[in-house]
Amino acid sequence: MWETFVEHENIESIMHDKGLAKVGDGLVNFCYSLAKSLVLGYATGEKVRDSVLARAIRATSVYQHMNRRTDAGRAGDAYEAIMAYLWMKEKITIADMVSSLSDSLDIDKTTSRKKEGEIAAIAFQKFLEDNIEHLP
Repeated sequence: MWETFVEHENIESIMHDKGLAKVGDGLVNFCYSLAKSLVLGYATGEKVRDSVLARAIRATSVYQHMNRRTDAGRAGDAYEAIMAYLWMKEKITIADMVSSLSDSLDIDKTTSRKKEGEIAAIAFQKFLEDNIEHLP
């Protein structure tokens, strides 16, 4: 169904696809909101900061395919593009992402924003590492 949007031969082309990054932005925010809602026990609407996704991607082997001087915005976009690619290629599901993130989110309503960001970055890192094998 999405084949024309995800015709990429290498990881670099995926990470530079601005369209995939836009799709991935909504996907990542939606999945994180669901995961956080499950953990806290009430509905939340969250926007994941670029710095969280940048920290996550920089801690994986995928980062070697990026320029070392990539700012947090571009690194976050690269993470989002990868998630959109994996979802559109049917390598991951929303349920997979929500389950993985919620399993790794050791937070409660008293967790500071800074600490939550650190924990979320590790959760996103783990999810990417668990799915790297599906990338070209």
